[in-house]
Amino acid sequence: MPKAKLARISVTVPEKTLNALDEKIVNQHYESRSQAIVDMINQHLIADHAEHNEVMVGTFTLLYDVSSKTCRSQLFELQQQYLTQVISSHHIQLDDQKVLEVMLLQGKSSDLVKISQKFIALKGVIKGHLEMMDAVMPPIPQNETE
Repeated sequence: MPKAKLARISVTVPEKTLNALDEKIVNQHYESRSQAIVDMINQHLIADHAEHNEVMVGTFTLLYDVSSKTCRSQLFELQQQYLTQVISSHHIQLDDQKVLEVMLLQGKSSDLVKISQKFIALKGVIKGHLEMMDAVMPPIPQNETE
């Protein structure tokens, strides 16, 4: 893969803003100001894609309590209901009571938010988090229609 072409820009900011940026660089272990600023710009662009309801890819992380008898079956039913958006799912038993599940999702941003909210609302779910990216997966050949 060819290396991305880089361009240099100059930005003037208040000293207070620069100090806050430098603190963020230290706290979040960025290698440079440039890396931190590029990350912030990318986060802003991703949010813009989501606002425009574009097709995006995302990870949905869910922590739930297995003592809730219906939770697993409801999770499975929701995954079946949204089969075109839930690309894959992986779960691991953390202890006697808790399961961590990570789902790979793809679809319009509003659909991904709606789907994740339905999962989070299930009885037995402790918490959930959706992280979206401004990318899409290539089509899976066996799922293509001619």
